[in-house]
Amino acid sequence: MALMDNEEAKKGKKTYDLKLIRWLFGYTGPYRTAMFLALVFMIITASLELTVPYIAKLAVDKYIYPSWRIADLGDKQTDRKLVLDIKDKYPSLVVPLDQSSYLIDMSEIDNEDRHNLEKLGLVSEERYLAINQNDLSTEDNKELANIVANNQDLFAAVGPYNYISYTSMAKLKKSEIIVLRSDEIKHVIKLAALLFLCLLGIFIFSSLFTYLLNYSGHKIMHRMRVQVFSHIMRLPQTFFDKNPVGRLTTRVTNDINAINEMYTSVMVQFFKDILVVIGVFVVMFFMNRTLTVYVFILTMLMLIFASLFRMKLKTVYRDVRISIAKLNAFVQESVKGIILIKLYNKEIENFEKFKGVNSENYKANMDQLWVYATFRPFIEFTSVFTVAFILWYGGLEVLSLDLTLGALIAYLYYVRLLFRPIMELAEKYNLFQSAAAATENLYELSSAVPEATSGITEGDINGEIEFKKVWFSYDDNEWVLKNVSFKLNPSETVALVGLTGSGKTTIVNLILRFYEAQKGEILLDGINILDYNPDFLRENISAVFQDLFLFGKNVSEDHETGTNRLPSIKNIAQLSSSNRNSISSGEKQLVSINQAFSKNAKLMILDEATSNIDANIEKRIQETIKKNGNGTTTLIIAHRLSNVREADRILVIHKGEISESGTHTSLLAKKGIYFNLYNLQNEIRQFSTLTS
Repeated sequence: MALMDNEEAKKGKKTYDLKLIRWLFGYTGPYRTAMFLALVFMIITASLELTVPYIAKLAVDKYIYPSWRIADLGDKQTDRKLVLDIKDKYPSLVVPLDQSSYLIDMSEIDNEDRHNLEKLGLVSEERYLAINQNDLSTEDNKELANIVANNQDLFAAVGPYNYISYTSMAKLKKSEIIVLRSDEIKHVIKLAALLFLCLLGIFIFSSLFTYLLNYSGHKIMHRMRVQVFSHIMRLPQTFFDKNPVGRLTTRVTNDINAINEMYTSVMVQFFKDILVVIGVFVVMFFMNRTLTVYVFILTMLMLIFASLFRMKLKTVYRDVRISIAKLNAFVQESVKGIILIKLYNKEIENFEKFKGVNSENYKANMDQLWVYATFRPFIEFTSVFTVAFILWYGGLEVLSLDLTLGALIAYLYYVRLLFRPIMELAEKYNLFQSAAAATENLYELSSAVPEATSGITEGDINGEIEFKKVWFSYDDNEWVLKNVSFKLNPSETVALVGLTGSGKTTIVNLILRFYEAQKGEILLDGINILDYNPDFLRENISAVFQDLFLFGKNVSEDHETGTNRLPSIKNIAQLSSSNRNSISSGEKQLVSINQAFSKNAKLMILDEATSNIDANIEKRIQETIKKNGNGTTTLIIAHRLSNVREADRILVIHKGEISESGTHTSLLAKKGIYFNLYNLQNEIRQFSTLTS
């Protein structure tokens, strides 16, 4: 459990660096076109989102809210010069009323000129609707003439223009207003259609980039999972000795899923959010600089708080992961060891331990809850406060003519776009932290050096094995094998016996090249096994181990070509196709032995292969080995010496050294280690018979 804690703590400290980014980017090769298109569609979506509020502003300022104002000039020469300059600059937008006043269309002049006219108080607060008769058709002119004739006290005329104040329009009939504003209505309809097209475009392009993003993400993760699993299959046995199975399973499943979530939900979406935020500030800055500065300050305060929250969340999130790992491990251990817990009446003690582990998980989750309960309401409060501030300050700006009503409406929409990414920061940061740790883990896994694949890949194998002064240690500190030398001749059946931990299984692992000896050499048919390709070497060796594992579908079923030489002790075919969890350990050994015989290899290794099989079946298997042993070199490892009596030769290994060699009869005659082991087993067997 301490190992798991350290692993989780280490995850919380990992961050991305260039080598990890390059490693991840290497998996995107075949899908970069889809990623580029997703990026293009994302930029289009962001641009359309920025366009929507501006269209609303344009509709309000230019068409919905009347834009004509009257400029009354005083005696100041500078004021008169400003208006005359504007008249020269926009001749079609400035209509002289008399020598000291002008009717001006404020919607078409630029922001600087409009701002100067408004700040100097040269234009009226009252707005006017001005209609140019030259722009109307004959029928529309008739309708306009009738409306003006019926409301002569409300209208004024200058040249081809008829104009009426905004407040006076309330006295007109609704049908008359529709006629007068028919041109604005047409433009508003066009803008509404444009707005609908923008919203439709947002839907289409966001759907496209979301689909392409997830498509490329799943493809990349599929490719990554295939390559990572393939890499794991090529790693040496020493790697699996140091890495638990559960951790490797997490790498292939959860860690890759974490990277996928980060890619699809964080990385590209983050770029889109950055574009939107920058675009929002640029547009707002051109509409009103002062108000934009205030909004920027509020946003910076929010980001500072979010940064503090991020640091706190990093610690809390790591504590939650550690507590969950502890809780899962404790529950798993308790369920698997429930028999021992009941046997020794440890239920209460175990429950008290569980309460402690569960309390740690509760505290970690409550700390996380407190962080979220503080962060999200603060962000929501700040966003609402900003909206209220914009309504207050922006409303004053509208009243003082420094901001248009349409710009104020657009501001409120832009603020919503601005705060949305910050509101999602917590969830995205969690995903980023998980993906950062997962990337580091997967990179370390992919950096592990795989097993060598070079060497001899063809030729006939006779089955001669020879150890020459072999020394081996698992940890480079304590020698498991010491100067071991022996030879197995072709077609010979040799037994290897000794006490537990003496090095029997280690010899098997060295023959199969699961490990490599530090000193000496191992020869197969006179050639060092290091010169063979490991796959070719193992293809020519049949082995049954004491630690049994059966796949849902036998790995040998796809390529078995040999004839099953195991006698029909039970219906092995039925056992092979049955649920591996529903058959006994002895039946599993029968299936494994059957697979070994079916391989028709020149070298067969049986490592405690019949330890769970009854004596009758074991005897028949031994007869089969003896009968069909011609041409096959067989190495038998067994603790029960009755299994090796018929071997051509018996090797006794003691404390990592070959201490005795000979037949069963000759070894008994020596009265050495084998003699003592044999007598000890006979005494145990006789004692068991007497007490039964």
